[in-house]
Formats: sequence, C-alpha cells, structure tokens
Amino acid sequence: MDLKIISRENNQLLNREEIIVLIDHKNEPTPKRDDIREKVSAMIGKDKNLIVVEKIFTRIWKQRSKAFINVYQNEEDMKKLEPKHILKRNKIIQ
Repeated sequence: MDLKIISRENNQLLNREEIIVLIDHKNEPTPKRDDIREKVSAMIGKDKNLIVVEKIFTRIWKQRSKAFINVYQNEEDMKKLEPKHILKRNKIIQ
C-alpha cells in the first residue's frame, strides 16, 4: 500500500486538520481503516487515536482509493464532532 497526501487543510473552526490521501494498492483489496490510520499517523507524527477515516472511495477496476481523514487536536473534540457510527467504524468506541 502506497499512500500519498494530496490535500491538507487546517479547520480552525472545528479544531481539526482535514486530509485527503490517495492510496495505491496493487493486487490487494481496499485497505482497512486501521491500516490507513497507522500509515497517516506515521507520516504526520500525530497520535493514531486522534485520526478518523471518514470515507474511503475505491474506483471500480482500478487499484486506487481516495480517503478523507480528520485529525483532531484532542479526544474531546473528536467525540463531540464525529458521528458515533464513524467512531465505531474506526474502532475508537465500541
């Protein structure tokens, strides 16, 4: 899995950074959210537990995906702003 940041914006109103990444995954299925969170965490130097993968779009017949990611400054803001089903998908809450 090869991950490349194509957009990175700071949203001061919501106290988070919004990142769009392009993921090449040749001969592999769409990457799991947890794997994407770990890779982004290593790239930007933030705690994995403050990173939320909001959406993953995979193009049919192409081994490329685009993921929309929110990186929060603290856990309180993350839990207040993100819908519970998104937090569950990211295995942040049960």
